[in-house]
Amino acid sequence: MSAGKWGESFLKSGLPLEHLTYVTFRSMQWDCSPHFEYSRPNREKTETWFEVDLVADCPFFNKGSQLSMLVECKYHDPSRYWFFLPHESTGRWRFDDRVLNCAPYQTLVKPRVDTVLQTAPLSANAMVVAEDGTKQDNAAYTAIQQAVNGFVPWALSSAFMYNIDYTNVLDPEDELDFEPAVSSMIPVVVTNAALYRLKPQVTDLDLIRKASGPGEVADQLGWTWCYHDVPASLAERNARAVAEHERQFPELVHRFPRVAEAMHGFVDRPNWIAVVNISSLPNAVKAITDAFLAVQMKEVKALLARQRQGRKTYGRRPTKRLSGP
Repeated sequence: MSAGKWGESFLKSGLPLEHLTYVTFRSMQWDCSPHFEYSRPNREKTETWFEVDLVADCPFFNKGSQLSMLVECKYHDPSRYWFFLPHESTGRWRFDDRVLNCAPYQTLVKPRVDTVLQTAPLSANAMVVAEDGTKQDNAAYTAIQQAVNGFVPWALSSAFMYNIDYTNVLDPEDELDFEPAVSSMIPVVVTNAALYRLKPQVTDLDLIRKASGPGEVADQLGWTWCYHDVPASLAERNARAVAEHERQFPELVHRFPRVAEAMHGFVDRPNWIAVVNISSLPNAVKAITDAFLAVQMKEVKALLARQRQGRKTYGRRPTKRLSGP
């Protein structure tokens, strides 16, 4: 085997891209854990183990909330690129809550505002096209599916178990004062493939037909927010996973107010995936981090105190005022 062929074969294994992604996050002082594993039924409905390549945690906090990323890496040979359609909708799920996915508590002061998505162009419907224009196996779609399928299992194991595990303290006396940690969780796909998004003003099929390359009808992007509408099959699987988690860990889930309710709210997530070319990964991570640190957050301690107070007064009937004679 020639040196060039050996190198390309090694690149196709995906390991060099995973390594470079890991090194990039570490160079920005992020804490990294390779290979998040989870179990789910495969196409033959057999329970099977799957994995996502990397979990990365930001070193900076916003009033106690920490930014975390679930990262799937996908290598492509240079003769193919990923192509997206523009996503211009201002409606469904286009706000910070559905981008940052805070858990086990919603700590965003204004969850329905749209600020984080302003950091990159919005897209949808990923596909793979070769330089000669022929459609390829859709590895872009596959990578996104790997990230979104692992998202709820990751949220359950981290935000809805590790973050609320009051037994994970050195001194048992500290259990009474245990304060849940809050994670803002974003799925990310990293690739070496060039990313293109169809120009929104292109509406003529003949113009596309006559194009000699993607640059004539599309903009090349360093990274993009790709919209994902959770299908019913995934939502159903997520719902089963959430119910099973609640059944297995009731002492954790029900110890703190409204955690179970928040957990069930993750059934139809995630809706936004950051798709990033590896050369733009430092810029994308910085942009997302800066946006996360700029949004208004609530202090976890104060939020928890209010919710505990609400639990104490919930359902209490008002005292009947007796009239005098």
